Amino acid sequence: MSWVEPLLIACAIVPALFFALVKGETGGRSRTGCLGWLLRLWTLWAGANVMAYPAGVLMYLGTAELDRHPEVWLVTAASPFAALAVAWWFRPVLPPLRRPYLVLRAVLLLAACVTAVLAAERSGLPVTSVSGTWAGASLAAALACVAAWRMADGLAPLPQLAWAAAVLGACVAVGVTTGVDGLAVLTGEPAGSGAALWAAFLLAVLQVAAVGLLGSAVRRLVRQLRTGTLSRAADRSGGLWPPRPGEVWYANVPFREDGNESKDRPVLVLRASAGHADVLKITSQDKTGMPSHLHLPLARWHRVLNKESWLELRVTPLAYANFHDVQGLCRPDVWRELGRRGLRSGGRTDTRPARPGSRRKTPGRR
Repeated sequence: MSWVEPLLIACAIVPALFFALVKGETGGRSRTGCLGWLLRLWTLWAGANVMAYPAGVLMYLGTAELDRHPEVWLVTAASPFAALAVAWWFRPVLPPLRRPYLVLRAVLLLAACVTAVLAAERSGLPVTSVSGTWAGASLAAALACVAAWRMADGLAPLPQLAWAAAVLGACVAVGVTTGVDGLAVLTGEPAGSGAALWAAFLLAVLQVAAVGLLGSAVRRLVRQLRTGTLSRAADRSGGLWPPRPGEVWYANVPFREDGNESKDRPVLVLRASAGHADVLKITSQDKTGMPSHLHLPLARWHRVLNKESWLELRVTPLAYANFHDVQGLCRPDVWRELGRRGLRSGGRTDTRPARPGSRRKTPGRR
């Protein structure tokens, strides 16, 4: 075995894991700049190469070709880890992606890359005659997956639905006007030759991605209908609605002493139910040494908060209409501490949800 295969695996996994860990520790949105995006594309290309190898094993299973290249088995064994690393790196900071959904994304990514190579080979694309061609098919599928994730994570359901319909409509229009049949690629039928065959393959990839985006939008619309937040979701934080556990939002929080007055302040969402969310209020008033509050140092929370703050360890139910701007994620150490104290599963709670429409107090100290 040469050094190329281990290097390819390292390029597909190590950068993704490193920068995903860095992003996870910030507690808020991260920006990588142009160099970061170039590194992402490089890692995605290496990952697409690794994730194409299981298709090669299926294509050459039972032949002497596999005996002559035993390194194929090593790369194939590494392909699930490459898919998981890419899915982890391209996960959204907001909303937080739970582990089952992260694994599901990795499985879908690997399946998309393998299926793309097999479909390209059945349709007549020379995936094995030119070096890197099957990685090109796999890369197209990986890019489509990442683009669909970006739209699903960053768009509200209705704009997401509109984008999916627009992509499907554009694919149908191109197919009708040019005679390129993307569906033939999906069924394994011949779809022309040369540039026309590549165009049919790319149309097929776009169509599958659009259908997946359409399904995601419908699922989120159903969720918003179930929680009763659809009518208030269109203009809330670019699709990051409704508030989810672990997120820090700005919200209009009524005072306990006088429910007719309220104040904009950051809150940490603990739980979300059909009619309201349970939150912990965040204040900038010095609560040092008070057991009822947890210190949130600005040096560690500067991506989410703009002042030295303290977290009140008393649960307050808050109506969804009071939330208006998401700030970031709770730091993992604080989230674990809340779990240790039993606040994430239950805790002392105000008896009535804070109602919307209270008179706001002029913003000052929180």
